[in-house]
Amino acid sequence: MKLVGYIRVSSESQAENTSLTEQRKKIEAYCYAFGHELLQIYEEVGSGKNVEHRPLFQEALKLVSEQADGIIAAKLDRLARNTRDVLALVDDVLQPQKKALILLDLQVDTTTPQGYMILTVMSAVAKLERDIINERTQGGRRAKAAKGCYAYGAPAFGQRAIEGELVPDEDELAVVEIIRKHHKSGKSFGAIAQFLNLNGYTTKRGSQWQANSVKRVVDRLYAR
Repeated sequence: MKLVGYIRVSSESQAENTSLTEQRKKIEAYCYAFGHELLQIYEEVGSGKNVEHRPLFQEALKLVSEQADGIIAAKLDRLARNTRDVLALVDDVLQPQKKALILLDLQVDTTTPQGYMILTVMSAVAKLERDIINERTQGGRRAKAAKGCYAYGAPAFGQRAIEGELVPDEDELAVVEIIRKHHKSGKSFGAIAQFLNLNGYTTKRGSQWQANSVKRVVDRLYAR
């Protein structure tokens, strides 16, 4: 097979140690042992959180699409953040083009029955992990809500969440007091919004006030 190698470290300091060299050696040794033609190895230094921000990874995929039979990496976490991201890469990018994925640390080679089976098991484990996390998250939220505590959702204007608990936001409460006084004086929601915007006050999201956003604050004041 014709393969494209990809190696990565997450910081400039790591680039100075042997990590890149070790990854390169493992890829070259594997290709030599199994008679694969290594077209090129792309070497990248940067975060693995977002593949869109890894230009050399995108170039590697482009070369795979145009000239190679697959992509090879020394470790799963050099290619993507986690198993789910790798599975998405296989399902959305590589398999539709009939391209292979080889991960040396997991002994995954999607061109072999064993490698594809390992990938299938990885997919099942990843789904199980997602289900368990979702179940725990929902259970925790229900338990907190049952106790009358903050469970989820955006905190109301005038509050913020710290370590799962709602606490007063003094800056926002000052704006709430301004809204209360102006509303008490008989001003419309639109007029209050205009006043807030002219004086540089913003909503929780940093946007300008609208009549309906002022109304929500007022409604909460009277709901207390």
